[in-house]
Amino acid sequence: MTKQQIYNISTQLQEHIHRIIYACHTQNYDCVVRLFGQVTGSMMPMLEAVFSDLTYYNRDMEFVSQEGVGASLQDMLSAQENQDYVLLADLLELQLIPFLQSLQSVIRSYDVICTDPNVWINNMAALEKKDAVLWKQLKAYHERYEKESEAGTWQGMHRLEDTNSGAFTMSGQDEQGMYYYHSNVAPMAEAADFARYYYRAGSENYVIWGMGLGYHVRELLLLDEGLVLTVYENDLDIIYHCLSAVDMSYFLALPGFSIVYDPDFQKIIGTLSNIQENLIIHHPSLRHIQDERIREQMEMFFIRDSGKRNVAALFESNSRENFRQYDGYVDGLRESFEGKDVVIVAAGPSLDKNVELLKEKKPNMVILSVETAFRKLLSLGIDVDYMIVTDANSRIYSHIKGLEDSQVPMLYLATAYKGYSQNYQGKKYLICQNGYDRAEELAAKKGWHLYETGGSVSTTALDVCIYLNSKSIAFIGLDLAYTDNLAHAAGTARRMAGETADMQQVSAIGGGTVPTSRLFIIYNKWIEKRVKKEDVVMPVYDATEGGAIVPGLQVTTLEEWMRTVTSED
Repeated sequence: MTKQQIYNISTQLQEHIHRIIYACHTQNYDCVVRLFGQVTGSMMPMLEAVFSDLTYYNRDMEFVSQEGVGASLQDMLSAQENQDYVLLADLLELQLIPFLQSLQSVIRSYDVICTDPNVWINNMAALEKKDAVLWKQLKAYHERYEKESEAGTWQGMHRLEDTNSGAFTMSGQDEQGMYYYHSNVAPMAEAADFARYYYRAGSENYVIWGMGLGYHVRELLLLDEGLVLTVYENDLDIIYHCLSAVDMSYFLALPGFSIVYDPDFQKIIGTLSNIQENLIIHHPSLRHIQDERIREQMEMFFIRDSGKRNVAALFESNSRENFRQYDGYVDGLRESFEGKDVVIVAAGPSLDKNVELLKEKKPNMVILSVETAFRKLLSLGIDVDYMIVTDANSRIYSHIKGLEDSQVPMLYLATAYKGYSQNYQGKKYLICQNGYDRAEELAAKKGWHLYETGGSVSTTALDVCIYLNSKSIAFIGLDLAYTDNLAHAAGTARRMAGETADMQQVSAIGGGTVPTSRLFIIYNKWIEKRVKKEDVVMPVYDATEGGAIVPGLQVTTLEEWMRTVTSED
C-alpha cells in the first residue's frame, strides 16, 4: 500500500468517523454500529501497512506505537460492545482522529501529496454523460491549465491546499488578501453541518449558488440523493478545481443533480427573482464575485435568508401564543385608516428634530408609532393612535415594559415576541404576514389579507397603511442610516452607533452623504419597490428631515406635510 493510498484512506476514515460522532450525539445507534464496523474493517489493512513500516513514521520521533494503537482500538470496541456511545464518541474524537491526522502529517513531511488523477478522469466521464457542453469547456480549460502550469505562466486566482483531515481546501486571492472556501481543519465535517442546517424534510428542490470544492453539495445529496439540486457557479476555475480534487462522479450520475456554469449571472439572477425557498448561498463564494452590484444583491439575499432561518423556532413559539391573544385582525381597522393622513413614527436619530410638532396633531391625522418610539411619544404627551410591534426577540420588549396598561391599540405581527400579546392590556390587532407558513394557513382559513413585512417594523407599517387605503402616508424618524453617527433618537433605544467608518456612504436628505448598513439598504430598496406598485394610489412622503434618501418617497418637512393635511381638509 503506497503512502498516497494510506493518506487517502485516512481521509475517508475521518469523514466516516465524523458521521459516527454525529450519530452518537443524536442517538442514532443503528447508524453508529453500521459505520463503526465499516471504519474498523477499512482501517485494519491500512494499519498493517503502517506497522510494517514503523521506521518511516517514527524516524524523528515516535508517532506510531503499535501497542498504543491496539489499546485505543480495544477501548473503542469495548465502548461499542457496552453500548457506551457517549464514551465511544469521545474516544473517536480525542484519540482516533488525532492519530490519523498524525499519520498524514508525517506523510506530508516526507512525500508530496497530489490530487488523485482518477478523480478528474472519473468526474469528467460522468460529466460528459450529463452535460456535454460543460464537459467540453472544462476539457479545454484543463489543457490550458496543464500547458501554462508547465510553462510557469498560469495566473489562476485559486489553489488547492492540504488540511489536517487530509481533504483539500481551496484558497482564493483578491485585493484584500487570501481567503478560504472551506475549513482548514475538517472541510467535510464542516460541509455536513452545512447540509444538516439547510436540509428540510419534505423539500425536493434546492438551488445552491457557489460550487467551491463541492463538499456542501455532496453532503446534501448524501442526506437525500433523490433531491433535485442545481448548483450555479460563475467561475470555471472553481468548477475545474472541484472536479480535480473531489470525487463527484457518483453525484454527477444522479438524475436530479446538475452544475450550471453561469459566467454572466443571467441564470442565477432569474432564479433569485422567482424562487422563494431553498435557495442557498455558499457565503465564502461571494467574495470572488467582481461585479459589485451582483455581489451586493447576493449578500442581501443571504442576510434576509439567514435571518429567516435563524428565527424559525422563535417564530413557531411566538405565533403559537399570538394566535390565542388577539382581539381583532388588522383588516378590521380599515375605517380608522381609510381617508386619513397617517404619520408613521420611527425611532431614527432625526426624530428629535421634529417630533414635538406631533403635539399639534390635526383632526384627520393618525399617528402610528413603532414600538421603539412609543415610550418617547407618550412621555411628550403626544396623542398616539396605534402602536405596532414586529420583532420576534424578547430583548425588544423593554421598549414597552411598564407601559402594558396603555390603552393605545397595538398592532402586532404573527411572529412578534409573544410577551407583547400576553401582557399588553390595550386592544390587540393581529397581522399575518406573507412568507410564513403558519400565518398564511390561519389567514387562508379566516379569509384575512396577508401583509408584506419588508423585514422591519417601519416597512410592515407602510404595507398596513397602503392596504387600509390611507389618504396619505408620511414617515418621520426613518433615517435608515446613522445620522450624526447616532443609531436612535434620544429616549428610544441605544443612542450611539458603533464604528461607521467602514460603512457604505449613501446620499442624504439635505445633501451630502450619510453612513448606512447593508440591512438599512435592504429596507430602503424594499420601500422604493413597494411604493411603485399599482395599489399605492396615495402619496407617500419622507418627512424625516435627515438620514438616507429613499427613492420613490416625496421629501418634505413634517411642518409642511401637516400644513398640507390642514389645507386639504
